[in-house]
Amino acid sequence: MTRQESFMLRNVLVRPIAGVALGALAACSSVSYTPVASQSNAIDLSGYVQRADTFVVLLDASGSMNNDDSGRPRIYDAQDWTASFNNTVPPLKFESAIITFGKGATGTCIGYGVASQLYGPAAYDKADFASALGSIECAASTTPIVDALSLNTDLLAPGEAAGAVNDPGQVAVIIVSDFNWDDPDAVADSLTLLRKEHPGKLCLHTVKIGSDTEHDAMISALTDADSCDSAIAADDAASGDALTNYVANTLLSKVEYETHSVSASTLFDFDKAILKESGRQELAKLDQLIKSKGLSVKDIDLVGYTDSMGSEAYNQKLSERRAQAVYQYLVSRGINGSIIDVMGRGELDPVASNETEEGRALNRRVDIHVGTLR
Repeated sequence: MTRQESFMLRNVLVRPIAGVALGALAACSSVSYTPVASQSNAIDLSGYVQRADTFVVLLDASGSMNNDDSGRPRIYDAQDWTASFNNTVPPLKFESAIITFGKGATGTCIGYGVASQLYGPAAYDKADFASALGSIECAASTTPIVDALSLNTDLLAPGEAAGAVNDPGQVAVIIVSDFNWDDPDAVADSLTLLRKEHPGKLCLHTVKIGSDTEHDAMISALTDADSCDSAIAADDAASGDALTNYVANTLLSKVEYETHSVSASTLFDFDKAILKESGRQELAKLDQLIKSKGLSVKDIDLVGYTDSMGSEAYNQKLSERRAQAVYQYLVSRGINGSIIDVMGRGELDPVASNETEEGRALNRRVDIHVGTLR
């Protein structure tokens, strides 16, 4: 029996069916609402690498999300925020899912709340994600957040549930809720299990809907387990740069570059692209520096340059061959070639005047940009 089947069976056993009680639990309000996505700026991906391979939104659709503390139900605010988040997700290869807890995706507002797969897990598609988000029919009943976390655990455990993600990789779990929960200890236990299944690969992000502060201590306790966890109020990252930064910080990692410029005269003989012994010695020092940074190195750019002597076409090819020679050497020393980009810029971007020999010598170079996670 899978964990999903186990918790579904548990729900049946512990929840007696009583017509009057079920009617009281409904607290039903049909949503019939099309989420509105706020505008934000596109993320400049040149300064980032993808951190999360999979992101799952756990969306609260329980009765407390009908509370009207801003002139409209909280569920509308939750849908709008999630739509805005979706609108800002960059065009990268993610797996994604939406899990609701309450009655939002069940087709009826009557009965006890349940955890439901509203979307995915699937290869992320912005339009499909938005369509699923707009299909929520109501916010009603109890708040089965523990069941939602259990379902999430199943879907991220390959082979244990139908439709499970084959390899979730790095995971971002985003809980959008008013956090009006009855059993925070059970939630903490469920999160502990989820983290154990993905050691060092799971980040929890909470997004609080509403202005209540009585649950802030619980939220802090839940998001205090890993340095990549975060907790925000939805209003603080609802649009513009704040939302852009939030999505970038949640799904991506910032990369900072340091540049090492090595003279072509040190690396190569005149008009050649074969490394000299002095060039090998210089690159060996750089190799050790890169390795000392360990797994934090996520990107290396090798850019070859020449002076302005000779034709532009010839200089372009020479700069490419020299950058390629540096690439081959670094790979031979054990640097991961998949993180290295190679290009030649010929006589472009001079750092000194080409009118003097000294200036031309400075322009003949290979720039090595080493990008590490911030």
